[in-house]
Parts: sequence; structure tokens; C-alpha cells
Amino acid sequence: MNLDFIELSNIEINEFCRLDKSTSEKEFYNKKKIHSFTGLYYKEEDLFFALYPTESGPMMYYEGKEYPLYKSLSIHLDRTNDIRKFQIDEYKIFISYRTSKYIDFDVWSEEEDVDLFYKIYKNYQKDEFVHKFTKKFEGQE
Repeated sequence: MNLDFIELSNIEINEFCRLDKSTSEKEFYNKKKIHSFTGLYYKEEDLFFALYPTESGPMMYYEGKEYPLYKSLSIHLDRTNDIRKFQIDEYKIFISYRTSKYIDFDVWSEEEDVDLFYKIYKNYQKDEFVHKFTKKFEGQE
């Protein structure tokens, strides 16, 4: 089993991605191939950002690098206009992106359901969120 490959679900639309973390190559498709939860991603033009579970907890992927998502990080989100700004001080990550057109699109499209950066900002310090993004060793419950 190659640990460099992960499958991710698009946070906004029914699209999936197979990411090769070692080469940054991405393959996009419209039918899920892995039936368990593997992670989430956001893409917009040249921007690609992912969040996925690892044995040591939530991991982010951005610009070809992996970053652990710790509860102690300083994460900010400016939601004051159509261009949002997501920032993680410790990693010097600054991401500007468009507000999702799917917010409040239907009953399943609340902001947290379609905006990955908002989801991270609101939940990264919660135990339930960390648990969801932590894989168990085989044999653990």
C-alpha cells in the first residue's frame, strides 16, 4: 500500500481527487473509489488545499507540503467580503479565495459544509474534529 496516494472529496461539489503527495500530481474524477472517509479538498484555479486524517492527527496539504493541524495554531479567517482570507501564522500560510456560491444553496449547504477553510477555522480545536481526522492503527478501536 502506497501511503503517498490519498483520495479526497471536494468540499463544494461531487468531485473526487487522487493526490500523489510525493509528486503533487492530481487525478480528478466524479465517482468515489475508496468507500471510507479519506479527506477533503478545495481547489480554485492554481489553489489546491487538502485536509486529511493521519495516524498522528489532522494533516493539511498546501503547495506541495504537509502541515500538521495542531490545536495550538493561530488560525484566522476574514469573511468580510467576497474574497476571504485564511491565515495560519505559524506556517506563514496566507490564502485568499472566493466565497462559495453554494453557501445556503440548499438545506445541506451551510457555510461549514461547503467552505473548507471555515470548517477548519471553526473546528480545529475541538476534540471531535481531531478524532475524525485521526486514523487508527490496525487493530485499534
